[in-house]
Amino acid sequence: MKKAEDAIGDMARLQAALEAGEFDAVVAVSPENVRYVGDVHISTQTSIRDRLALIVWAKGREPVFILCQVEEGYVRQESWIQDIRSFKEFVTSPVTLLAEVLRELGLERGYVGIETEYLAAKYYNHLVQELPNLRVGSCEEFFARVRMFKTPREVEILTEAFRNTEKALMATYINIQEGETEKSMANRLADNMMHAGADHAHFYHINAGPNTGFPHMPPSAYQVKKGDIVKADCGMLYHEYISNIGRTAKVGKPTDEDVSYWKRLREIHHKLVDMLRPGNTGRQVFEEATRLHEKAGIPFPFAHNGHSIGLLVHERPIISPHEDIPYEAGMVSTVETRVRWVGKVGYHIEDLFLITEGAPVLLSDYFDNEEILVI
Repeated sequence: MKKAEDAIGDMARLQAALEAGEFDAVVAVSPENVRYVGDVHISTQTSIRDRLALIVWAKGREPVFILCQVEEGYVRQESWIQDIRSFKEFVTSPVTLLAEVLRELGLERGYVGIETEYLAAKYYNHLVQELPNLRVGSCEEFFARVRMFKTPREVEILTEAFRNTEKALMATYINIQEGETEKSMANRLADNMMHAGADHAHFYHINAGPNTGFPHMPPSAYQVKKGDIVKADCGMLYHEYISNIGRTAKVGKPTDEDVSYWKRLREIHHKLVDMLRPGNTGRQVFEEATRLHEKAGIPFPFAHNGHSIGLLVHERPIISPHEDIPYEAGMVSTVETRVRWVGKVGYHIEDLFLITEGAPVLLSDYFDNEEILVI
């Protein structure tokens, strides 16, 4: 029988945050937080939107897992949570069952945190009708602050996800041929990610020539030419955790302009990486990125320059002008250094780092892109 300490996420930290926080209970609603708290992935939560799964965790109590009856057997096998309540699809509303659980916990007049950014309005309105005296607050911030600290197992999974993505990307790059289409490269990249152990090829943006001037252009019929820059921004799902790698290559010898821009970008990248230390904030890193790009004569129109990552691509803290959460040991962050001229050319570096008490540790260390890869 699984226990809370067997979960990939940090249940002790979550429970401590709940006991010390403002909410009488929190309700995980999104696929990511249900996965984190319950330590089980319910695929139909995303593929069948009205098949809700929720976890209610009240102060001083054990959590209660609410889910569709067809998923009950699997969840009982995989989750550490023992109190599981199921609803019959098309017969009982999951919100009716949620209201029953909250009444049972004596919280019909309590202050309950719910992921209001995810819960659809019709379900929220139903809950208010069921429990008109319930006080509801948004608990996205609560879950985000718990999840920004990664357990050793999460760091291990993320490291494997990033390295496996790098392996897939390298295998794709070294086989690019002149005349190959972006669509062909993208298909091969997705295949390589699956062969590298991905649960799913989550996104695989790979473009060449003028299309590298766009951030996330779908792969097209454009054919690779001699002298093209090839730029990738891609990631896989690995145990439901997400990787996000940026790498740049050149078909043929890089030009003096390529080398000049890349050298300046790498210098910026290294200086920003060194700022991923306890006490600094994403705002400070972003402000330094702005200053360094201006000094290097490289445009910087971006809203962020990196982010934490886990069950979502963008997790906090984010390297942005609005992020004031100080870095602490146990967090992770990408640094995403890039430049694009729309419809002309773009260069992209993105790596993952573990924040420690000292210098940050590079976790995406398989595909060294210190120099532009020559195809």
